[in-house]
Amino acid sequence: MANNILSNGRIQQQTNVSQRSKSDKGKKAPEIPAIESNNWLLHRHYTRHEYKTCKILIDQELMRSNGHNEYASYLKGLILRREGRIQDSLNCFQSAYNVNSTNVNNVKQIAKSLLIMGNHKRAIDAYLEAEKISNFPDWEIYLNLGECYMKLNQLYEAKRHLKRSIELTKNELPFIALAKVCLLEDHITEARNAYTAALSGNPECIEAATELGLLYLKIGDVQRAFQQFGAALAHSPNCAKAILPIAYVIQNHQEYDVALSKYKLAAQSIPESHALWNNVGMCFYGKQKFVAAISCLKRAHYLNPMAFLPVYNLGMVLLTTGQPASAAIYLCAAVSADPKNPMPYLLLGLALKRLEDLEGAEKVLQKAHALAPQDPLILINYAIVLEALGKTNDAADFLTALNDITAVIDTDPQITQTAKKLTVRLQQKKESNKEEERVFSTDEV
Repeated sequence: MANNILSNGRIQQQTNVSQRSKSDKGKKAPEIPAIESNNWLLHRHYTRHEYKTCKILIDQELMRSNGHNEYASYLKGLILRREGRIQDSLNCFQSAYNVNSTNVNNVKQIAKSLLIMGNHKRAIDAYLEAEKISNFPDWEIYLNLGECYMKLNQLYEAKRHLKRSIELTKNELPFIALAKVCLLEDHITEARNAYTAALSGNPECIEAATELGLLYLKIGDVQRAFQQFGAALAHSPNCAKAILPIAYVIQNHQEYDVALSKYKLAAQSIPESHALWNNVGMCFYGKQKFVAAISCLKRAHYLNPMAFLPVYNLGMVLLTTGQPASAAIYLCAAVSADPKNPMPYLLLGLALKRLEDLEGAEKVLQKAHALAPQDPLILINYAIVLEALGKTNDAADFLTALNDITAVIDTDPQITQTAKKLTVRLQQKKESNKEEERVFSTDEV
């Protein structure tokens, strides 16, 4: 036992240890280039999200290597992109590319920065270069190429590259992008199939579930939309993108308190959403709490002054509460936000009528009628304004058109009753006008 030693809990012969030490002397540790000797430390800080420390070390390494440390430039570009400094990150990736132009990751990051900056044509060139130097087909390259072509409205090329990406991976992102392209082409069935395929590969994909639910909501299939939103919330209970539409469905069923509880939950993650406050305001409007409704709608309009729905709903609520002057201001803004929508013209015409500006109301309702010539609500209100202006013949023509429409489709009973009353009033006016226009003979005084 004199020649035995204890090593790692095991007894080994002294001669074996000496022989092994002699054999190890002939081997050398792998040499690490001086430029890349601290890359492991940079990687450790980056993976720990210690970006401030990582940036300090990166700057030191770049100064020591005179900017020739590829990995340091690459990491700095990733950190700067996270900070929103896209142009600076692009410069860093370009520096890494100058050091090693054969690394496909450098080219992909350059292309991604160009894509984020909206320079889609240059991004396509960069991704095509990445495709050439890549050793194997990369589904991410084809996915991003498809998104670039979609932004350029070249939908055929976008679909071709996205389908190629789908062939290379089971990831849900290419399916979602393909569905968006199909929606741009108004191919609802293809878009639905793409979202369904994304969910079959990844049932927990919240984005695919919510987008499919929105698609069902768009085509009027409320039950399936509700199911998809419920599936998304089952995986992520605080997903605001699913909470908003499911609360909207509940709101349309006039269950305002339940909808408000959903909106309260969504407000914890998206407190600055104009759509959220618009829906909350309309819930209060449905509950006839007009002060709260106006307050919420004004907040929604403040958060997004260019959005149509908040300013339109605000004008409607103000008109309902007897404030036609204030309503007219917001309805003019609604007309500017969506000039092809006839409804703000209609409400603006009603506001001007209440302000006794009949000529202005006639011009606005004329525009509304041009946009929707068969809308019963526009026809009856236009006829009322024409009757008030004394244009009985024109008013009678609109009532005749309204009667033709009501004979084909079901309309609000209030519109039908108003049309009957207006018809009687117009007949009385015609009879009185005939009596006034009667020519007296020469022997009458």
